[in-house]
Amino acid sequence: MEYGFLSLLPPILAIIIAIITKQTIISLFIGVWLGATIINSWNPLVGFTYTITDTMIPSIADPWNASLLLLVTTTGGFVNILRTTGAAQAFAEAATKKFNTRRKAQNFVWGSSFLFSYTEPVLILGAVTRPITDKIKISRVKLAYILDSMGSPMAAMSPISSYGPFITGLIATQLAALSLSDNPWGMFIQMIPFNLYGVFAMIGVLFVINLNLDIGPMYQAEKKAITTGKLYGDHDKLMMDEDEGTEKGNKRNDADIFSFLIPMILLLGTIFSVIFWTGNIGENGFRGAFLNADIVLGIISGFICGSAGGIIYARLRYGKSLVNLFEDFTNGLLKLMIVTLILIMAWSIGSIATTMGLGEYIAHITGSYLPSFIVPAIIFLVGAFIAFATGSSWGVFSIMMPIALPMAAAIDISLPIAIGAVISGGLMGDHCSPISDTTIMASTGAAADHIEHVKTQLPYAIIIGISAATGFLSAGLTQNAIVSMVITAAVLLSILYFLNRKAKKENLKVSLEKTS
Repeated sequence: MEYGFLSLLPPILAIIIAIITKQTIISLFIGVWLGATIINSWNPLVGFTYTITDTMIPSIADPWNASLLLLVTTTGGFVNILRTTGAAQAFAEAATKKFNTRRKAQNFVWGSSFLFSYTEPVLILGAVTRPITDKIKISRVKLAYILDSMGSPMAAMSPISSYGPFITGLIATQLAALSLSDNPWGMFIQMIPFNLYGVFAMIGVLFVINLNLDIGPMYQAEKKAITTGKLYGDHDKLMMDEDEGTEKGNKRNDADIFSFLIPMILLLGTIFSVIFWTGNIGENGFRGAFLNADIVLGIISGFICGSAGGIIYARLRYGKSLVNLFEDFTNGLLKLMIVTLILIMAWSIGSIATTMGLGEYIAHITGSYLPSFIVPAIIFLVGAFIAFATGSSWGVFSIMMPIALPMAAAIDISLPIAIGAVISGGLMGDHCSPISDTTIMASTGAAADHIEHVKTQLPYAIIIGISAATGFLSAGLTQNAIVSMVITAAVLLSILYFLNRKAKKENLKVSLEKTS
């Protein structure tokens, strides 16, 4: 059955309610319930049961989703062990001697993300660097923005991440359908300079950090952190609340740096050991091991082994009770239960959108009578809207790749440009959407309020999106990656500089009015 315009209603309603109320779980549930009601002939009772039995439970049962839920909760246990044993504080004390300014600390977070290019670094990187950014008084939403911008964009350009093989598989299918003999991995590499949103989401962070280009709500959040020391708003609902339970009188202030190094060495050592084992490095080689490995299993195992190392060291070094240490680990797991519920509901509304044919509907109404040079820009914008509405960049890749590549081949547009437009659109919509699982995990890694993260990141995502759209228009005309990147960079810097100056002038005006 075709639902047409009705397929837009569930995600749009969920997003509007979430932004107004800041109640993410309830908002998503209402959106899923509405979609389920529409699917079941507008019967709300049948829609309610459909929501539970046909969307939520299958979302939990999906092996990939289940492994991600386990990954998120074990992150909480690991982070809580680092915090309650004093390891995080010890690392912050040591690191801030070198990264002792706001600019240095933010650049450290940006650069450290490349160490985790084999997966989205948002959770691990947030756990490791948050003690530093907290000590330097960088707002939680700024940290979330850096994590999110260096997360899926980097993974989507990494051949050893879960994104790389998935995207390449989609490319290979279309090349075969078009009877083309091009190498899919070669096409993936050629796509990277045309992934204008992904590239400039990462470069844009450097612009913002090093040129002090905070704008809009982010400018206010950073100003508040600098002037008052408050890293988040008084009414923010943190995705990982660190002010409860074990924080009261239980965190050590005399921990040494080994209490941090031992868990981290075990974490990374275990991750790579599991990757090389499950990827059969002996037969597949180094690169092949990453392509065939169970990376999620590696990260989960790493968090568990790292937590065990922290527990054992705290027991031997400080004589801390094992019962209390295991309780700290368990409390950390429980702190992230809200994140698992949000993820389940985000997947559920994505399932509803798929059932109602949302992606196909949007692609169909925008796919006719287009001049060839604007096709890459249109592919990008349509993909961004689909990802925003569904919260899934992978869904966009799956929907748009079979549309974009045959279209590009038919009108003689370079295939890497079309692929880059598809990937860019998925990444942009993901960054703008409060129902995106990667955006949710960025909020979690930064221990920020999820809706505040979306609100403060949105201006940057839109600006980079506008810049990328301009770049794709250039790509359609010139089919030249360098020209497209130069134009994208120029537009991005110009907009950021103008808005930053405007924010500073308005702030100065308010300050003068208060003193007059």
